Amino acid sequence: MQSLSNETDVVTSVARADVSVVDAAHLLGDAGELAILHGGETYRLTRTKQNKLLLTKCRNISAFESTHKLDPHP
Repeated sequence: MQSLSNETDVVTSVARADVSVVDAAHLLGDAGELAILHGGETYRLTRTKQNKLLLTKCRNISAFESTHKLDPHP
């Protein structure tokens, strides 16, 4: 497996005409988390203390909504 030397190489390796590339820092903001609505379910994308991304399915969206602002048109 070839090692990628920097972020530009990573973006180049996954970028295609039909794939959007978005900086996670832009999506997660200062809070470090984002709610994603998909197929009637809600998922939470979180930046961990180790600077990794964690995607979890939310059990109860109303609990998430009570502490977070959901933007229907990001």
